[in-house]
Amino acid sequence: MKSFWEKISEDLRGELRKFGHLRTFYSDEIIFDFGGKANNLPIIIEGKVKMVRYPELGKEVIIGLFQSGDMFAMPPVIDGGVYPATAVSLEESKILMIYRDDFLKLMQNDAELSGNVTLLMCGLLRDTAATIQNLATSSPEQRIANVLLQLSEKQTDGKISLRRQDIAEMAGLTTETTIRVIRKLADKNLVKIVRGKIFIEQLERLRDFVNQI
Repeated sequence: MKSFWEKISEDLRGELRKFGHLRTFYSDEIIFDFGGKANNLPIIIEGKVKMVRYPELGKEVIIGLFQSGDMFAMPPVIDGGVYPATAVSLEESKILMIYRDDFLKLMQNDAELSGNVTLLMCGLLRDTAATIQNLATSSPEQRIANVLLQLSEKQTDGKISLRRQDIAEMAGLTTETTIRVIRKLADKNLVKIVRGKIFIEQLERLRDFVNQI
């Protein structure tokens, strides 16, 4: 699946670069905080970012993962609200930050940009609905399988680069439970574990398993 940056034309990339400011964020560095005014629209040129909420002290819930080419945090930037979560870089990342007023002007004047943003917003709604449905289920196996399916659909090599802890936080489970469930999925040949890394070699089998639960 192509990212936002890969889908748009070189002319539009040039416009976004012209108005944006390229910043480097190092691993575990905060890009913006929950509740902060959404003054900048981020586009990841290189790297990976997670959006997280901290419902209680010491507990983290991942509500979104983004990688090279992705644009994120569109809704609060468009409506002038606040960021709904904290964004943290998972590795050294280069991010194009576009000031809200400039982004809105580009949206008004560029049909390609507004069309792609509309598609991204539709995808965001689908992902949010899927996350809510996944967290509502009582089956840890289903939660983990769904998370792995979402992650694998964004990869081309089948490798899941997130830690067990990150997967647990996305599924709303403990790390210990997540480790046990992943082992069960490996026993069913739905995932493969090589030197501690998770690989999805047969995406359709995992998808069929999720749909059958």
